[in-house]
Amino acid sequence: MNYIKSLHIEGFKKFQTLDVEFNEHMNIFVGENEAGKSTLLDAIKTVLNQQYRLADKSVLRDLFNAQMVKEFEANPSVKTLPRILIEVELVLDPKTKNADYFYGEVYGTLKNQDEKFGIRFECKYDELLGAGMEQSILEKKIPYEYYALTWMTFANNPYQTIRRPLQFLAIDTTSNATAPSFNSYNRTLFTSRYDEATRAKAKNDFRTKLVEAFDATELPELGDNRKFGVDTKKVVLETILSVYEGAIALENRGSGMESLIKTEIALEKANGLDVILMEEPENHLSFTTLRKMLYEISIKQKDSQIIVATHNNMIASRLNLNNVLWITESVVKSLSGVDKDVAEFFVKADDNAFLQLLLSNKVFLVEGATEFLLLPHFYKQITGKTIEEDGISVISCNGISYKNYLEIAEKTSKKICVITDNDGKQNRIDEATVFNKTTTLQHIFLGTTTDDWTWEACLYNLNKTVLDGMIEVQAGADYLFHKKDYGQVLGKMLNNKVETAYKMLLSGTTFEVPQYIKDAIKWLRE
Repeated sequence: MNYIKSLHIEGFKKFQTLDVEFNEHMNIFVGENEAGKSTLLDAIKTVLNQQYRLADKSVLRDLFNAQMVKEFEANPSVKTLPRILIEVELVLDPKTKNADYFYGEVYGTLKNQDEKFGIRFECKYDELLGAGMEQSILEKKIPYEYYALTWMTFANNPYQTIRRPLQFLAIDTTSNATAPSFNSYNRTLFTSRYDEATRAKAKNDFRTKLVEAFDATELPELGDNRKFGVDTKKVVLETILSVYEGAIALENRGSGMESLIKTEIALEKANGLDVILMEEPENHLSFTTLRKMLYEISIKQKDSQIIVATHNNMIASRLNLNNVLWITESVVKSLSGVDKDVAEFFVKADDNAFLQLLLSNKVFLVEGATEFLLLPHFYKQITGKTIEEDGISVISCNGISYKNYLEIAEKTSKKICVITDNDGKQNRIDEATVFNKTTTLQHIFLGTTTDDWTWEACLYNLNKTVLDGMIEVQAGADYLFHKKDYGQVLGKMLNNKVETAYKMLLSGTTFEVPQYIKDAIKWLRE
């Protein structure tokens, strides 16, 4: 199987320098907005598709890394001018046509390198072409028109897309369909689906039949032996191709179905695609259609290397956390080390907040909706600030064991505060004490005695008078919880947790907060 092994970037858009190692089959890029997910896909397309080859040099303003531009302006000289280097290392079957053309040691800056398959893109100032521009450069002016863009293989051969080392397709759903994007998709699919002889025959037959079809209209002559005809040089088959489903062209389908159909076509083994790039495939998709797309990707991912950039929690977890590449602070971290059973658990658990955990700075993990509602209120009451102001997230596990989240947290160096119940079990209190002594970034907070066995019991014990007056109960009614009598008010609180929490939230009352909650807030803010 042919695929992308690694990517090296210097001075391209957001990244001063970055290295990424890819999985052979599935790769899921996640990160905050502006983290660089799209930039990574753009870097790959820049190398493999040469997408800026014919662009006006003014585009370099948007491609150069802003920090490198600042460094040039602080110390202007020919040597400090910004530049771009992108290298894509490939894994190719040596028997692949033209494989030797890409195999060599011309990459990076190290000496005595091992030979590899790959392509190197470089954008740098051409000193010969720009002779005489020295004074302008000293005035902090970047001579964009005097930059040279080159694509070379690791064997130091010029790279042209006609000699692509692998079949490559990019699917972009971030904007509405446009003719150029469809033309690119259709051309790539046409090239990968049919061999050169089949394509040549189709183009030749098309030109012949086009002339025949026009002649069949029998348009009257213009006179003086002049008539209209078709200039076949102006009509190139690849530029007018469309993919049809039934009688409807793909670009005339709704945006959601367009995304799904493009993906299904790309994944068909017969189309022979080695690498498929997908940018935010969740766009325009309903929940049901997205699940269908994920099913298609899951069952066919072994046939191609798939590289996805997404904001969608379901995509990141359904396609397995072990395939996630998390972009943070200009570094790409793999979650391949997350326990396989935990990753599989999140594949099956649709209702999870894995991505929210990954993209948060600090996190409260709570057990359910009651804590989720009241904890932010208590936080502001104690600190005078909102959790949003302090950059903290509250995630409700909703029945998912917090230990699954902690397994992810341990691989990401996140500061995680778990607020849970001891359920009246001394061993849970003891286990939390041991855990907190052995971990630095993750701590568990719960009632310190078996009497403070749950969130509601702790609140009631501290605020009995207030809650007795606030929570309405029916005279003589039993409010048993798990067949046990805790008294009417606490019993109703336990049986109506969300309703009670909401009533407390809207009451405007200042409640006494349990000590373990105060300790949790203090620890997370440290």
